[in-house]
Amino acid sequence: MAAFCAAGHAIAGAKMFYQPIKSALTDQLLAGVLTGMWHLITVHFALSAAALLFLGMHGQQGVAVWLVAAQFAGYAAIYLTISLRLGGVLKLFQWLPFAATSTLAAAGALAAG
Repeated sequence: MAAFCAAGHAIAGAKMFYQPIKSALTDQLLAGVLTGMWHLITVHFALSAAALLFLGMHGQQGVAVWLVAAQFAGYAAIYLTISLRLGGVLKLFQWLPFAATSTLAAAGALAAG
């Protein structure tokens, strides 16, 4: 799921959000900050996916897995709150894969003991 978030952000999100927002910005500094933030988020999602995969393959379910689960739970809570404020649970659907990533990481950590 974390890899899905990374791919979705980098590919679908670029067309749905990044490019329209960037084209609306006239200030080059703001456009540069947006670009940097966009790529930082993509890298974070990809590294989270790699960490979960590595830790799962090596049976090392520890604090790192719980931290990734907590991060994605936080992302889900933020996007769900914003979505509801915009008028509907699916206005910003991103909370769904974030919540799924958090839930699956936590379930894996619990199952591993």
